Order: sequence, then C-alpha cells, then structure tokens
Amino acid sequence: MPQLPRRVHLGLHLLGAAFAVAGIVALPSAVAPWVCLASHGMGAGTHRLEIDPSRDTEFLGIVRTSLAVVACLVSAGQHWVVGVTGPEYLALAAGSLVLEWVRPTPVKSV
Repeated sequence: MPQLPRRVHLGLHLLGAAFAVAGIVALPSAVAPWVCLASHGMGAGTHRLEIDPSRDTEFLGIVRTSLAVVACLVSAGQHWVVGVTGPEYLALAAGSLVLEWVRPTPVKSV
C-alpha cells in the first residue's frame, strides 16, 4: 500500500481543512463544509497521537475512516438531493478518504 511522508500527509489535510473553512465562510448554513472540516481536522489532529506508541492507533483509523465516509455521504446528499452545495465538497470529503488510504504508518513500540 502506498504511503505519503508524514509532513506531506499532514499538509494535505491542513489544505483540505482550509478549503472547508473557506466553504463555511461562503455558505455557513450548509453542513457539507462542516463535515469536511471535521474529517480533515481529525486526519490532521491525530498525527500527534500516532507518535505515542502506547496509543490504540487502530481505533483512531476506524474513527477517521467512519468520519470520512459520513462526510462523503453528507456532501453527496447536499449536492444531489438538496442541491445546496456543489460537487467540490464531495471531492473534498473523498480526498479525506483517499488520504486515509495513503496515511503513514503509526510509530510502533519496540
């Protein structure tokens, strides 16, 4: 499975979070940018937790993946069903899911 370097991965999550914040400013009543922000924020925020080898990093992966799937579903619903947002939020949410796939492995205890 391909893996990105930790700094690149973190930077891409932060960029995704910045796009989500811009979407919140542009359309504060839509839910899609908020869930995209939560997904990318969780992806970026858990990097620090994965450095501690005593943490249960598998659980963090489950939470991140679940949140990314929910973000995809909410963004798709807001685009295709309600028509409030454009497909860019679906791409942003899917980007969080793809970043989970190429996430660097957590630090393991020796």
